[in-house]
Formats: sequence, structure tokens, C-alpha cells
Amino acid sequence: MKQLSLSLKLVLIFCVLSAKAQSPRQYYHISNGWTDLNISGKIAGKFSWQLENQQRRQDQQGDYNPATTTGNPYHNLNQHVFRPYIHYQMSPAVRFSLMPLGWIGTNRFSNGEPSAFFSELRVSPQVILTQQLNRVRIDHRLRYEFRWLGANQAVEDKSFIYGGDFSTSTYRKRFRYQIKGSMPLGKAKMEDKTWYVQAYNELMINMGENVPNLNIFDQNRLLIGMGYRINSNLSVEMGYMQQSIFRFNNATKNNVEINNILQVNLAISNFETFF
Repeated sequence: MKQLSLSLKLVLIFCVLSAKAQSPRQYYHISNGWTDLNISGKIAGKFSWQLENQQRRQDQQGDYNPATTTGNPYHNLNQHVFRPYIHYQMSPAVRFSLMPLGWIGTNRFSNGEPSAFFSELRVSPQVILTQQLNRVRIDHRLRYEFRWLGANQAVEDKSFIYGGDFSTSTYRKRFRYQIKGSMPLGKAKMEDKTWYVQAYNELMINMGENVPNLNIFDQNRLLIGMGYRINSNLSVEMGYMQQSIFRFNNATKNNVEINNILQVNLAISNFETFF
């Protein structure tokens, strides 16, 4: 009940913030293709580790000029995300995690092409609360992010394995809440050779004293997809995500970016068993 109450409160926050945002809005749709490699393994006892390596590509962004649209969601490299985690499974229903230092490299766009590059360093604690309702598993993920955004670099000087320029940086904080449901198809529980469906919604709220009221609500992500568990070590997933980013940074403060994303994930578990 406490978890349900928290979910309702966060949904109410979303509704209030959305109502306060300036209207009417100008929506810009962008095609994206995200691929994710997720590797995890055991450490000892209740401790485990995880490495997430994600590449995000897109058609065009920045000036929202239709003339720069190619129709190819993989046309431009947008972001490269590297996130390591240490997990502690306190009980089947509660898992605490810490990302000690994540790295995100991002391109800025102009006229549909990358025009600048910047890096971000991120530290993030999180907790996942799990409920099992018959065949449906529900996960509540609460994550708090401490973020350091580096200075812009020339595109020709950057690399997506380059640490970035943090001689000057911008410090930000963000809270994220995700509610996710998954259910096996045709079977009573998740096991080898099982198809499953999943869906989630995630709210992201900027935190801190210096966040303008217009920019408190950062973005929302909604995903619907399917997966196939090959065995206990390997799963593949594909889904459609709609990412709404409330930028409000144009002259009229009404621009909302809608990313229509094809997401493909490969998850490798129990990595230590391969050796």
C-alpha cells in the first residue's frame, strides 16, 4: 500500500507540473534508435555488479528543421552512456544500488548534424522495490542523480571514449521514478525459452534551489515492448519508447521534444559462469 501511495503521489506531481507548463505547446517529433548491452554477475553473498553500455542514435535534433530530416533513426550519434552499478539484494523485494561513477557523452546539434560535444559524470544511488501479483512482476525504481556536465568541445576533437573537459562544469540533481510491469506469456513463471511482455513509465524531476519552475519537470519516458528469455544467462528485448523532453528553451518557452524510439536490448546475466 505504501508503494501504491507513493506511485499515486508522483502521478499527481506529474499532473500538477504539466498543468503549470505553458500552453499551447509546440511538439517536435524525432526518430531514434537505442541499443543497449547489459552485463551482470555476482560478487559474493547478496552483492552483485552490472555494466550498462548504451548507444543512442537519432535522425536530427536542435533546430527542428524538417529539411534536415532523413527518415533514418540511426543517422546521427546522439549519446553514448556507460553506467556501472553495485547492487545489494537485501531481500527478494528490496534491492539497493549505487552507480559510483557513470559517464555520458552527448552531441549537440545544429542544422541536423552534430555541432558540439560535451561529457557528463554522474553518481547515482537507487532502490528497487518489487511486488509479485500472480504472473505480473511490478518494479518500483527510485533513483537520485548527482550530475556534473562538462564544457562544450569541438566535434572533431571529441571521442566517445574521451573523458571530456571539466575545467568548467554545471552541477545538477535529478530524481527519477519508474514503475515497470512484466509478465511471461503462456507460462506461469519466467523460465528458459519464455516470451514476455513489459511496459514502464518513468518520470524525471529536476531538483535543487536553482531550477526554474518552468524546468522542474524534465522528461517522461513510456515504453511498451516484448522480450525473450533464451536461458538464465541471456535475454533479448525490443520495444517502442516515447520520450517527452520538456525543454521550454525557445523564444516562446513552449517547445517539447518527442523522441520516438526503437529500443533493442541484449542482457547477459551470471557473467562469471562463462569462465
